[in-house]
Amino acid sequence: MKNISKSKKYQAILITGKDLFWRYGLKRVSIEEICKEASVSKMTFYKYFPNKVDLAKQILSDIMQEALQQFKGVLESDNSFEQKVEQMMRMKMEGTKELSAEFMNDIYKQPENGLLEFMQKHGHQLQKLFVDFLQQAKRTGDIRNDIKIDFIIYQMNKMTDTVNDAGLLSKYSSPNELIMENMRFFFYGLTCSKTVE
Repeated sequence: MKNISKSKKYQAILITGKDLFWRYGLKRVSIEEICKEASVSKMTFYKYFPNKVDLAKQILSDIMQEALQQFKGVLESDNSFEQKVEQMMRMKMEGTKELSAEFMNDIYKQPENGLLEFMQKHGHQLQKLFVDFLQQAKRTGDIRNDIKIDFIIYQMNKMTDTVNDAGLLSKYSSPNELIMENMRFFFYGLTCSKTVE
């Protein structure tokens, strides 16, 4: 059977879907708009995806797989703990650049579409690598030994709530800017000793 990922039409649907979802969110984008922008028929769309939610899941899956490979590269490098953290922040920034508040809402405030559950299910491998990274940082004295890893993970997950706070989000030019503020505050606190551009 032909590998569908090599199909130009399949790739066009993925690229267009990501562009439109990132700009306008899932609810505001129709299959007709995706097909028009990707120059494919609706029949072609349905050949690959039963609906736009499944398209969004495939896009998110591809992004998470790529992030996993990049994350492994960061962890395997000879860089210091601080340099690795900065690289992770830049990866996060690149991954969320151009992301609309609408799409963030589709993920975090619309549980019926299954996107958040999908991301949580498929993000376990990445989280395991991050936990290993934190444990190693504890052993080498790069992070405090008196803070539980579970607490760190819990606090990082709670940062998602700030992105869902419309009042706070309105003070930033994009969700990406708020996400990066969260990351800087989490790793560096209020001190001026570390900055990430």
